Amino acid sequence: MAKIQYVILNDIHFPYEATHAYNKALSMAKALPRLRGIFLNGDVAEIESVSSHPKSQQSQTKLLEELGYINEKLDELQKMFKKVPVHYICGNHEHRIYRYVRDVAPQLWGMLDCPKLLGFDRRPLWTFHEYGPTQLVKVGKCKDLYCRHEPLAGGANHAAGTAIKSMVSIIYGHTHVYQLSTHKKFGPKPKLVTAMSNGYLGDINNSVFDYRGARDNWVNGFSIIECDEKTGEYEIRFVNLEK
Repeated sequence: MAKIQYVILNDIHFPYEATHAYNKALSMAKALPRLRGIFLNGDVAEIESVSSHPKSQQSQTKLLEELGYINEKLDELQKMFKKVPVHYICGNHEHRIYRYVRDVAPQLWGMLDCPKLLGFDRRPLWTFHEYGPTQLVKVGKCKDLYCRHEPLAGGANHAAGTAIKSMVSIIYGHTHVYQLSTHKKFGPKPKLVTAMSNGYLGDINNSVFDYRGARDNWVNGFSIIECDEKTGEYEIRFVNLEK
């Protein structure tokens, strides 16, 4: 039986996406013969307008304008992949909306949240997954493979730390780098756990990212998963989209 595919995109940072890399990722996803799911693995939107970081010099964007652009891009994605389930995994950037409401306008709690603001009422095949320390979203029929936005460890070797801490294999974002590590769990039935940082799809030259530290290792890219529908066995292919 032919294998099915899943695509994992993260850290697009609308409206500051790397246009060439993002469009290339969508084109490659569209060409997959048995695509069964798209995972938007956090920080799909920048949400600069309610950030606690200093706003970029180029833009003092209003939230309404920012959300308008983001929804346009999500509408385009939905139109391009009409029959494909999409999992939107909330990242720390989308969570800025919740923090802003909590800290500045608590009276609006429940009225302004990400699923409502991102049009999930008109996206029947889309699922929104909340942000938090226990965030874990299974990748379709893949055996013991999950997404979450943030790694379980920090530092230079966050993939190794995440693999050591986790009991399941994880693809994560947040760091904007490509990093892969595998850890063998000791016991009567040893198992291998893999952790992978999935690059990003933002524009590194945009001043909105100036609040981040060293960017020498950032990589535009995304992942394609090939999965055996019956056994759940899978292969991960990271696609480097650097020009």
